[in-house]
Amino acid sequence: MQKYKDSYISEEFEGWDGDTVYELDDGTKWVLASYTYSYSYSYRPKAIIWRNGSRYYLEVANMFGKQEVRQV
Repeated sequence: MQKYKDSYISEEFEGWDGDTVYELDDGTKWVLASYTYSYSYSYRPKAIIWRNGSRYYLEVANMFGKQEVRQV
């Protein structure tokens, strides 16, 4: 797995929640690849997109683990 990009969530982050679209500062938008729910609030947390072959994963500061995402 290699780092694809470093950024920040563009606004509020309220954890992982199903089909929520996560927009990064660079304007790219990502959605979870499968349903996950975990609540944690933060404003503009650091976000890292990881790439593993053709799959992408979003890691957000203060959240446990990475979640598979796809770009929208």
